[in-house]
Amino acid sequence: MSRITNIANLADIVVKMIRYNLKIIFANRFIWFLLGAVSFYIGLTLIYVFTEDVSRIEDLYGIFVFCGILLVFYPTVFGIQNDQDARTIEILFGIPDYRYKVWLVRIILIYIITFVMLLAFSSLSSFLIIPMPVLAVTYHVLYPVFFLGVMAFMLSTIVRNGNGTAVLMIIFGLFFLILQEPLETSKWNVFLNPFTYPDDISETAWANIVRDNRIILLISIIVFLLAALYKLQKREKFI
Repeated sequence: MSRITNIANLADIVVKMIRYNLKIIFANRFIWFLLGAVSFYIGLTLIYVFTEDVSRIEDLYGIFVFCGILLVFYPTVFGIQNDQDARTIEILFGIPDYRYKVWLVRIILIYIITFVMLLAFSSLSSFLIIPMPVLAVTYHVLYPVFFLGVMAFMLSTIVRNGNGTAVLMIIFGLFFLILQEPLETSKWNVFLNPFTYPDDISETAWANIVRDNRIILLISIIVFLLAALYKLQKREKFI
């Protein structure tokens, strides 16, 4: 009986934490980035539907990536500053190890929302524009989106200012975009499009490049997340 009670209490705490963090995520300007991603997708989808200008999945990959970046940009860049402005960060640092759980739950929720939205976008595109493996497309789109999102979160723990972090992320984003063309078929390309099949590379070699690229991005995501959580130990830096 006590075990059932403990599970019920834990579930109640988890539900309350999720509700609390959803309120924070959807507060302030995030809703505008959400609407921006939806509007951007709907606008281009209408153009493609009526002009039939898209014939390949690779043409839609960049659109999904951009929509995903819009979805994760605000909560990862301005999340800590919003806590500082609301003075809730003092409460978080007042409870040992609690801040890690709160921000981890928040990041997980952000990415769940992003995954659901991207899955909806790819499903709709598969129905309206061109048939595609919806889960595979969404899976690959999440890598650069998660990479940039966790990178933004890490930078926010260093800069501790949303506007400053946003400027740095724009600079890094432009840097990655500039490198996209010279690194188009390289495993080091952050925006590597796995649905582009180069004529001068065999399918096996291309599959290996895509696999290595995903491993590099995944390791980077883990390193950025651990670095961000480590920076959050510096209580005096945030309060």
